[in-house]
Amino acid sequence: MIQIAHPVQSISVNKSTVIYADRTGMKNTRFATTGDARSFIKWLTAKH
Repeated sequence: MIQIAHPVQSISVNKSTVIYADRTGMKNTRFATTGDARSFIKWLTAKH
């Protein structure tokens, strides 16, 4: 389970790894496929 403390301050992507900073600090999440990473980024950048 991935927990995010909005707002997200920065996002960096390298193939299937997504690194992002929220109000609690930097987090690094690796996905099985690049498609999964893209879906996560789409969700991460959507308004909640």
